[in-house]
Amino acid sequence: MLIQSPERNWDRLFSSHPDHMAAGEAAIQAVYPDARNPFAFEDLLKDEGLEPWRVREVWVMSHHTPDHFVDVTETFDKKLAALHAHVSQTAHNPNLETMIREWGERNAKLNGLADGRVAEIFRIVSSD
Repeated sequence: MLIQSPERNWDRLFSSHPDHMAAGEAAIQAVYPDARNPFAFEDLLKDEGLEPWRVREVWVMSHHTPDHFVDVTETFDKKLAALHAHVSQTAHNPNLETMIREWGERNAKLNGLADGRVAEIFRIVSSD
């Protein structure tokens, strides 16, 4: 499962929006321990037939200690298009594309990718 970080990142404070952290906290609470607990949502099993299940890994975005990267160069234009579609949050920033590209290129460089590549970084947490 991919989630926002529920922790404040003091090195990149701008990535620590309160609503993002709250969404990350709600997501991790849904994953562990509740999703696997047959007693947490008994009505879902009884009324809907939904069995408890286990999320094996949680990939945390914007974490201050990432341990994994993904080369997203080939899909980077789709990311920019998605960000531009979020007009209420991005229209005020004329430097959005440059800023996002620089972050991605820095992530790529720190992880040994060639110049011009773009990467996303994550903290992978096992829930086993």
